[in-house]
Amino acid sequence: MNILLTNDDGYNSEGILLLKDKLKKYGIVVIVAPLKHMSAKSVSITLGTGFHVLDMGDNVFACDGTPADCVSFACNALNIKFDLVVSGCNNGFNISYDTMYSGTIGACLEALTYGVKAIAVSCEFNFDLVDKYFDEVFKYVLDKNLLSKEYLLNVNFPMGEVMKGIKLSSLYYNVNQYDYFFTKEEDGHHAYRKLKTDYSDDKGSDCFLVRHGYVSITPLNKSYFNRELLEELKNR
Repeated sequence: MNILLTNDDGYNSEGILLLKDKLKKYGIVVIVAPLKHMSAKSVSITLGTGFHVLDMGDNVFACDGTPADCVSFACNALNIKFDLVVSGCNNGFNISYDTMYSGTIGACLEALTYGVKAIAVSCEFNFDLVDKYFDEVFKYVLDKNLLSKEYLLNVNFPMGEVMKGIKLSSLYYNVNQYDYFFTKEEDGHHAYRKLKTDYSDDKGSDCFLVRHGYVSITPLNKSYFNRELLEELKNR
């Protein structure tokens, strides 16, 4: 199996190096990842200007573009047919609305446009937990045949030191879950948001599960389009 490994934290970040070590037993791992931190880039791509790709040796390439640029370059310029794209391991959860902005998720969305199965991996600043349980989670995904070219799998490891189990989850939705505010600094305005809820109202959601010791696996569609909503609007 040819595995493309990418992220939004940088080609030499702790999380990506951890996953490289974990994934090499499953196939050939090629890293194409941003040269520097590229969080919150979603699935943005570089158009109209060029970006540079540096060959760092040992199947590692550093790209000064976005995570989606990295996937696009790898799938089109390396002459390698990839069987799987793995994005991560992100240093921080990618749950609920964070998935809209996440470069980690964006890389996987780009992979789907090339017909490559994809899985995003994140944790809340606890790589030891990923190191301990990644093989169990990855085996679960493979054994249950969860990977698909039609959707990506968004995997988040739980808070705490123990994994109670692995569960498929919904994407938490609550339009009022954050307070947003800005501060003015020397280099401009900085955006912040503060969580207002503990997600106790949705026990099957990604947010609830990771805060109660479970690995959350959420399937995310590659399209904003909702056919059921279309039919509902037609009926009106």
